Amino acid sequence: MNYLIKITAACLLTILSVTSYAESLNTAIKKEVASGVNLLNLESKKYFVRDPYYPEDEAMTYAFNTQKIVMKDVNSDGIQDAVALLYYCEDTNCHTTTKSAELVVFKGLGKNQFTKIGSAFLGISAEIKNIKNGVISVTSYGYGDNDPSCCPTDKITLSYKIKNGKLVKAS
Repeated sequence: MNYLIKITAACLLTILSVTSYAESLNTAIKKEVASGVNLLNLESKKYFVRDPYYPEDEAMTYAFNTQKIVMKDVNSDGIQDAVALLYYCEDTNCHTTTKSAELVVFKGLGKNQFTKIGSAFLGISAEIKNIKNGVISVTSYGYGDNDPSCCPTDKITLSYKIKNGKLVKAS
C-alpha cells in the first residue's frame, strides 16, 4: 500500500510540474516578447553614451515588431512544436539599423499547450531555411565592415537542435 501511495504521489508531482510550465502558444509568445523587449532595453541603456552636444538624447527603447511561426515536430515525439522568429525594432524610429531577431523554440505538449525550450538572438533579421531531422537551419543577416546603413550584406547560416531538452547550436 505504501508503495502505491509513493508512485501516485510521484505521478501527481510530475503532472503538476509539467502543467505549471505549460501554456498556450499565444501566452508563451507574449511572455517571451516581454522578456526580449526588456533584455534589448537593458542592453541599450548599458551601451548608451551620452553626447554633450545632444544632452536630450536617451538610450533607444525597443518594441515588438512582428513574428513568424513554423509548426513542426522538431524533437520527433509526435507532437507539433512551435519554432518562432520574433522581430523587434526601436520604438520611435524603426529602421534597418535598429532591428533585431530572436529564434525561440516551444515544445508542444498537446492540446495547444507549449513550454519554452530555448532561444537565441540572431542578427538584424533572420529567416528559417528549413527544419529537417531535428535541425533548425536559420539564415541571419547583419552588417559587414563596409556596409551602408541601408543595406546589410552579411549572411550567416546557423543551425540549432534540441539536445537534452535544450536549444543548442548544432556543430
